[in-house]
Amino acid sequence: MRSLFDRLALVAAALLTVGVSSAAENDVLYWMVDETATVTRTDGTTAAISDYLASPDVAVSGSYNAARVRVTGGGIQEGQDVFLDLYIPGYGVDEGGGYWGVEFSDDSGYWGAGVPTGNQSPSGDYSAGTPEYSFIVELGNIDSNDNWTTVATSASATYSSLGDYIHKTFDLNPGQTAVWTPGSFQAVPEPSGGLLVLMGAALLALRRRRFGRYS
Repeated sequence: MRSLFDRLALVAAALLTVGVSSAAENDVLYWMVDETATVTRTDGTTAAISDYLASPDVAVSGSYNAARVRVTGGGIQEGQDVFLDLYIPGYGVDEGGGYWGVEFSDDSGYWGAGVPTGNQSPSGDYSAGTPEYSFIVELGNIDSNDNWTTVATSASATYSSLGDYIHKTFDLNPGQTAVWTPGSFQAVPEPSGGLLVLMGAALLALRRRRFGRYS
């Protein structure tokens, strides 16, 4: 039979667990992309983010640029698309809106996605996990049919490493709240280029098989 002390200890532990879980559910990640960021192209050269997004090999007529936060690790399977939702002041959480992210725009003299106070994304669902959850900021083009094409990505950051940017409640006036602002991105090779490589490899293999029959 458990002693009274043991039972009280179990109750206290249970309450603590509930409290931690409840607090985690209210976690909000503040993040943005601003004009100070740079992008390393596939050829190794570096460009200011605004120049990169406007370059002919990235910009697409009729589309606009946006940024979103991809979640990886934890119980997320490889190839599964999971993105942080967005909190819209005066509306609430736009569930599923994280896929399209936040559009790049000018705001009171600032240019970027979520400038100058940052975007607010519920992150409590990903506060624990083995392996730990991680976040990646993706830059992309969205066409007139709402199709997203990723053009660059930030380095991956674990949930625990972003503690300074995670806060407990939504704030209509975040003020000086610390905001995760990745300063560098890596360009993603053009899908058409990768497709050409695969087609070339397939044709080469076919050519070898055809010539092998006559050797």
